[in-house]
Amino acid sequence: MAGEGCEHIDLFEKLPQECIEEVVSRVGPMEVCRLSAVCKRFLSAAESDLVWDRFLPSDYQQLRDRADAFPNIKFAHKKDLFLFLIGNHVSMDGNTMCFWLSKRTGKKCFLTAISIVGDVEEVYFEDDGPYGWSRVKDERSSFICRIQGCFTLCEHVELFGIQGKMSTSVLSPNTTYTIYLVCHSRKYVLINNFDEPVEVSIAIDGVESIKHIVYLDRRKMRSKGDNDLRYPQQRKDDRFEVELGEYFNKGGGEVSLEITMTEVRSGKFKSGPTMEGFEFRPIRSTNALS
Repeated sequence: MAGEGCEHIDLFEKLPQECIEEVVSRVGPMEVCRLSAVCKRFLSAAESDLVWDRFLPSDYQQLRDRADAFPNIKFAHKKDLFLFLIGNHVSMDGNTMCFWLSKRTGKKCFLTAISIVGDVEEVYFEDDGPYGWSRVKDERSSFICRIQGCFTLCEHVELFGIQGKMSTSVLSPNTTYTIYLVCHSRKYVLINNFDEPVEVSIAIDGVESIKHIVYLDRRKMRSKGDNDLRYPQQRKDDRFEVELGEYFNKGGGEVSLEITMTEVRSGKFKSGPTMEGFEFRPIRSTNALS
């Protein structure tokens, strides 16, 4: 038995390093880090640029070129670049979007800015910060928008309407994404009469594919028989999120997704949470839109 064990070890040691790297590159980033503790051969493979280049998106250089201010850092290894991109949200396209990588899969994640539904009539800036007051032509809808930082705050509005757009060409191909509205807990304004349900519509190339109801008030609790409704969920950071739907990005083709959220029926004036944007996070499920 002892001789057989030694023979297996010898065979493993005789494998070319390129074969070890090929095997290691076919597991996830987290698994690679665990394998690095097994033996020196795996440790060497886990530091290889060939392995980490497989985990980086093929278009990461194009995304980096679109970044508003990518840090002037010289990464000695592809692993260092990967670790940077899972730990930092990189702003791009004039602060209308940011991206990062999932540490579990290496898939791309995105947060896209929110815009106001309707034509903006006027915008002015406060002296004490980068804020603008935007009034939709219908005077019953008013919003305070933070121009820098992608924050949107609705304050004392009768008609509530926000929307966001995403081109699926930047999403990871053959990947299912869950779409969330992300709001800040610390910047949360106590909601006044925002216990009304909000209608969500997700359109693919202008054709509505999902329509359902969500709540933005964190005090709302799920009750028996309302399993079709979506409620805010607290995250591990200082944010909370509301799940809006899923989309399967088949083949990585270019499709336009448009998310719209409205509450225009109750006639009540309301103030709402500080909304950061619509987040696209990859999951492994395949039960989604296509």
